Amino acid sequence: MLDAIQGANLMPRLVVASLLLLTWQTNCFAQEAGATRLGDERTFFETDLRLYSVRPKSVELVEPILSTGTILALRTTDLVPLVGGLVEEIMVGVGDRVEEGQALLRMRQRDFEIRVERLRQAERLAAAERNNAKLDFENALSLVKRGALSKEQLDDRRTRYEAMSAQLGIAQADVAEAQQALDDSTLRAPYTGVITQRNIDEGAYVPSIMRTNQPVLQLQEIHTMVAVIFVPERYLRSIKVGTRGTVRVPGLGKSFDTQVHVINDRIDIKTRSIDVRLGIPNAEYEIKPGQFVEVELHPKAHPVLTLPAEVVRGVGAQRYVFVNTSGVAKRTSVRVKDLQDGLVEILEGVSVSDSVVGGADLNLVSDGHVLSRSSSS
Repeated sequence: MLDAIQGANLMPRLVVASLLLLTWQTNCFAQEAGATRLGDERTFFETDLRLYSVRPKSVELVEPILSTGTILALRTTDLVPLVGGLVEEIMVGVGDRVEEGQALLRMRQRDFEIRVERLRQAERLAAAERNNAKLDFENALSLVKRGALSKEQLDDRRTRYEAMSAQLGIAQADVAEAQQALDDSTLRAPYTGVITQRNIDEGAYVPSIMRTNQPVLQLQEIHTMVAVIFVPERYLRSIKVGTRGTVRVPGLGKSFDTQVHVINDRIDIKTRSIDVRLGIPNAEYEIKPGQFVEVELHPKAHPVLTLPAEVVRGVGAQRYVFVNTSGVAKRTSVRVKDLQDGLVEILEGVSVSDSVVGGADLNLVSDGHVLSRSSSS
């Protein structure tokens, strides 16, 4: 039993020792591989300090832009009848797919048909009165030629004829308006889509569109969806219409390859971001408006200057490097952006011709430190 306990105590020590050895070997290999991956040519100084110099390297950088957003329908329309009346029949419900021109809702038709008929009779009466006035005017013309009627009497008949003609025109316009109201009493789909809201039932009275802003139905066109994201303005130079992107819909567990279709010209002054939209085919209607999405944009590669991150000192806006100037370390302020693989992008401060100091003992270097260099290794 004691041997077993001692053996159990010994095993962790052996494992720890093995792990330490493996970790040391791994780190050595990683450092060696890291130098190869970075692809920089390092010149080591022959001093008591472990230092080297390296020049910024120009590389082609592909920097994905990550963002989150929301799915919107291609088009959304809140539908309200153009004319008011009693709802007689609703032909659709939420989730129904409809075609352009399909009847969705019908007001009580008899109300509109009666008005059309009444105005048509008024039109017939106006036509008859206009015809009588026309005959009277034509007879007056004949009488004037024979001297049997004065010019003033002729003018009276002409005026009456013109008034009756205008009355007929008004009656005809009233009929056309009533007929249009009859046609508009049936609400039709303005485009092919799906019903996403139904706010009333049969028997409800609906005011005309001029008296209400409350929709009775909502129609959305979702055979193509739109992923809307907001991208920081600093990326504006990197993207354009046609930039490739991948839209992931976590709710479906699916990703869709697409591209940027719209870049809004307006930048939000509060967030300093720009509205970017990507279209997604949705033939099976599996993607729903309002779903959360994760988007990765893939701009084209662009040239940047890079350095190993280990040669940059300081934090925030106080970043700096030591430049080897004729064998002397000169502190130089830089503006950088962190990249992957142990690199930083040089935005400002040094150029490709500068020789930058790095190494394990860089923390011991100060401005004006004398550097003694040897041949490259």
